[in-house]
Amino acid sequence: MIKSSIERVARTRYVMPVVLALAVVAVVVIEGAYQHSRATLAQGIALTDARLQAGRVLQSLTDAELAARAFLINGQQADREDYRESISELAEAQSGAFQLIADVDPLRTVSVEGVRLLIQARVSAMEAWMDSAERGRRTDARLMASSDRGRASYAELRGEFDKVLGRAASLQERARGSLLDAIQINRVALHLLVLMSVLGLVLFTRQLRYSDEQKARESEYLASQVALRTAELRELAGHLVTTREDERGRMARELHDELGGLFTAMKLELARLRRVSDMPAAALERMVGIEQRLNEGIAVKRRIIEHLRPSSLDQLGLVAALEGLCEDAANNLGVPVTTDLEPVSLDKECELTVFRLVQESLTNISKYAKARRVWVSLEADGDWVRVGVRDDGCGFHTHAVPARHHGLVGMRVRVESHAGRLDIVSSPGQGTRIRAELPCKAQTEDEACDIGEPTVQG
Repeated sequence: MIKSSIERVARTRYVMPVVLALAVVAVVVIEGAYQHSRATLAQGIALTDARLQAGRVLQSLTDAELAARAFLINGQQADREDYRESISELAEAQSGAFQLIADVDPLRTVSVEGVRLLIQARVSAMEAWMDSAERGRRTDARLMASSDRGRASYAELRGEFDKVLGRAASLQERARGSLLDAIQINRVALHLLVLMSVLGLVLFTRQLRYSDEQKARESEYLASQVALRTAELRELAGHLVTTREDERGRMARELHDELGGLFTAMKLELARLRRVSDMPAAALERMVGIEQRLNEGIAVKRRIIEHLRPSSLDQLGLVAALEGLCEDAANNLGVPVTTDLEPVSLDKECELTVFRLVQESLTNISKYAKARRVWVSLEADGDWVRVGVRDDGCGFHTHAVPARHHGLVGMRVRVESHAGRLDIVSSPGQGTRIRAELPCKAQTEDEACDIGEPTVQG
């Protein structure tokens, strides 16, 4: 239930905008947490540097006081130079420390004015010592140094420094807490982003798998429909070819029976007329012309019948019918037609298909090929019978045959209607090769005995 609900929601048009909005929010949150963490870390580094600079200030102040006291005692110029150098370092360290504290506390909630005043008072006292000593009043200078509350003022200065740094540290502690909060927010945002990514990936993968399965089902259904339609079309084509041949056979029988009877009756009538005793010579001469025309009509009738239904195929067999067909083609073309024909085992319909295939191929050669030589072959190879027609003519592009030319299509339909295969190879200037394969028909033992020849093994 939950799974289907998620999938329904995932397929709505609002999912992508919502996902993009959540991704933008997550990026903004992560970026904000990063900037806050970066600023907090910078403050922590600044506080550490401020502590170091504070220590440097105190160290420089101590070094300056030691050098001043040594100068009061010894009066050596080196101690005086050490004092001046320590005072310079003190000024530099003081400026750096106060600036770092200001960086830690940009709102100026921590005041360093008290520290500055204490440092200034301590330096002024040491300057008074040095001034008295340089004027030759070393005893007064020593008295000023010995009577000075140096140790107390130094402790007071250190305590004031600790107060300032302590207040800055409290600010840093709050910042550290906010840093931990930012890290937690960043953690939660990253976890949510990862979960959203995983969920989106799972839904996307599921959708892809669903789409692939749907496409596979559709492809399988389409393939089955194509196979079904192809089988139906092949069956229809075979039915049309069979119907066409049946119609040709019927027409051939009608021409043979009807015209044959008429022509035979006409020849009988002419024979009776010749037996008339008082027939004029001119009439006899005319009868000879009529008989000649009648014989020509009978010959035309025989050619038409032979074209509609080759009688040699039924009476002499496939090999003899093909040999006769190739001889006629060689005479009509005026080029040699080489034959290599073997006895094969095919049913009557397949034999007719082979005959029509060779007949159509030779017709096309006579019309278009301009060949110098033609080869026709028929052989059995295992469970298949192969028939081939090849010429050395001008050839053609097999994919550029005009739509109005149906000879090649008719060949393919005939062959495929018997579960066979047709291969046409040709190119301009390279001749043409037509090769068809048809399944053999296994002869029974009785049929083999009736034929008087050994059974052809497919």
